Amino acid sequence: ALALVAGVIGAVVARWGVAALLALAPPDLPRLDEVTVDRWALAFALGLSLAASVVFGLAPAWHVSRVDLADGLRQGGKGSALGVRGGWARKAFVVAEIGLAVALVMGAGLLGRSLVALARVDMGFASERLAVLRTTVPVAGPADYPRATATYRGLLEEVRTLPGVVAAGAVTSLPSVPRSNGGYWIDGGPGPETLGMASPQALFTVTTPGYFDALGVALVRGRGVGDGDRADAPFIAVVNEQLVKDAFPGVDPIGRTIRAGLDSLTPMTIVGVVKDIRTRGPARPVQAEIYFPFEQHPGPATMLNLVVRTGSDDPLAAGAAVARLIRGRHADMPVRLEAMTTTLSAATATPRFRTAVLVAFAGVALLLAIAGVYGVMAYTVSQRVPEIGLRVALGATPRDVLGLVLKDGGLLVAAGLALGTALTLGGSRLLAGLLFDVSARDPLVLMGVAGLVSLAALGACLVPGRRALRVDPLLALRGD
Repeated sequence: ALALVAGVIGAVVARWGVAALLALAPPDLPRLDEVTVDRWALAFALGLSLAASVVFGLAPAWHVSRVDLADGLRQGGKGSALGVRGGWARKAFVVAEIGLAVALVMGAGLLGRSLVALARVDMGFASERLAVLRTTVPVAGPADYPRATATYRGLLEEVRTLPGVVAAGAVTSLPSVPRSNGGYWIDGGPGPETLGMASPQALFTVTTPGYFDALGVALVRGRGVGDGDRADAPFIAVVNEQLVKDAFPGVDPIGRTIRAGLDSLTPMTIVGVVKDIRTRGPARPVQAEIYFPFEQHPGPATMLNLVVRTGSDDPLAAGAAVARLIRGRHADMPVRLEAMTTTLSAATATPRFRTAVLVAFAGVALLLAIAGVYGVMAYTVSQRVPEIGLRVALGATPRDVLGLVLKDGGLLVAAGLALGTALTLGGSRLLAGLLFDVSARDPLVLMGVAGLVSLAALGACLVPGRRALRVDPLLALRGD
């Protein structure tokens, strides 16, 4: 009966829980629309709860069936049901509960610290006051490429004149959302025909003039993409500091020639070096990156993200004005507006969701462990009423009685903490791939969780402990 009621309540909570998790889940998770609690899942959960209750009820039922008649008729009947023989099993289950809860809470703590570390990563630019407009110029083929670049050139000129706009540029790949990469080759070194698949790799990013100003990325040396870098001008490229470290250690790259497998192998002169940006997202290391002028590489430049730096703390207000301008000038251009902070937040959506799921499971496991500790200690106190009464009659103080209960609970908690810590350390390799800038054996998390679980579990011992303090020695000893 208890299992059936609990199973029904659990099924209702499961529906609510799944709905809540789906609301928190990032939209790009695969097969998200298939996640549901159907009738088969409900039937399985109810059947499992009934089966678990029957299986774990067999041991107490067996012990009750073998109760000693004289002991059972004794007033109070303490110790007759399960006695000492079943005590080790109860305690073992509680230790296992605590151990699993500790492992889950420690895992949640490590993921939480990792999430905090991700939020503090320097992306290489100031994301505040930036509006992003994702746009596309519809083209039928290469013959329309010049029209697309001319559209973006004229559009950016108008955008920069709007009130509240400090700077504006466009790019194929926003920070944390890389779209293209491939091999590159420098002058004086082996080319693609020699290196083949072993060619050094770089991210390929096509930009317009003004992009680095809008993003607030500093030039280290040389210049950025300029208005004069048209299709009929000599081909140029701007690289980041990481590429300089990889390909030109100790050498000034300005004026050197580089080729890349973006859309052609036309040699390009490096004219500038910019600070590194975490284009692949906060959790990934900086990679070599090449920036190409959009008019010299018009194919990829038909789908650009306009980046607008505003003078307001609400970049969406100025971004909305830009969106209206685009729709008014080019009705066939789709526009999607968002703040740059939203774009960056999407890059950490999956780690946040993973952490939320583990925190939920850890919380449930911790509640179960606390309930187990309370149940065992309450049962133990009820079994030891005659002993407690005798101790009080012989002069035991309330402090002695409470210490007796807390000592038994403390041993269970200590054993569970040891088990949970061992599980966490043993599974550190599994966790390591999910963490960023945090060790899977982080002592702060391990000690913090141990303290939290200890306080919670020992707190569960206080209620039975206070009950033990109210034991009347005369009533307790009367039955024996």
